[in-house]
Amino acid sequence: MSFDDLSRRTGIEIPPLLAQLLAGGPPALASFSDFEWIDAAEAAGTVDEWLDAKWQDGRRFLPFAQSGAGDAYCLMPLDGTGTGTGGGDTVGVAFVWHDAEESRIEHASFSDFVCAKFLQTFADMSWLEASDLSEEEMAERVVADVAAVTAFMDAGTAAWLQALSRLPIEQRPYKAGPRARAEPVPSLIPQDRMDEELRRFERPHAEAFPVKPRWEIGE
Repeated sequence: MSFDDLSRRTGIEIPPLLAQLLAGGPPALASFSDFEWIDAAEAAGTVDEWLDAKWQDGRRFLPFAQSGAGDAYCLMPLDGTGTGTGGGDTVGVAFVWHDAEESRIEHASFSDFVCAKFLQTFADMSWLEASDLSEEEMAERVVADVAAVTAFMDAGTAAWLQALSRLPIEQRPYKAGPRARAEPVPSLIPQDRMDEELRRFERPHAEAFPVKPRWEIGE
C-alpha cells in the first residue's frame, strides 16, 4: 500500500507539495505542535477502521498525519460536503477529531494548511521551550523545518516564511483561547499578527460536517 494507492482508492488527488514531501521522506516538522506523520499503511488503516466513505455518509478522507490523541489530519475534496466523485475536485485539509461529532475543512489547500501551522508556531513556541530546548535550538529547529518545506513552494511564499522564521525570539503575551489569560511565550511574531495573517489561509465560513466516532463504526 502506498499513498498513490490510497489516492486511487479514495479518489482524492495528493497535492503537489504533499507529494513532493512524501517522495523524499517527509521532514519531521518538529516545530509543529501535536503533529505526527503517518505512513501509507497507517493511513489506510485509519480509513478502514474509521474514515471510509461507507462509514461517513459518503464523505471521503485521505489521512496523512495525526495528533498524539489519534485525531486525523486529512485531505478532503472541497465540494461542500466531501462527497464528490473526484476528477477535478479541489482538495482541502480538515482536522478530524476522534471524539467530536463534527469537523470542518479549515484550509482550502495543503499549502494553506502548512502556512497556517507555521504561523501558529511563529506566534507560540512554548511547547518547544517545554521540551527543554534553548532559544538557539528552538530557532534552529524552526528555520530547518521552514527550509525543508519551502524548497517545494513558490518563491514568494518561500521567501515570506523564511524571513519570518529568522526573526529573533522574544517573550510576548499569548492567549491560548478566548477566555484564557495571556501568558508570556517565546515567539517570532505577536499573536495579533498571527491572527491577521491566518485570515489568508483559513476558510472563514467553513461549514461543519458530521463525523461518526471510531467506536461507533460497525454498529
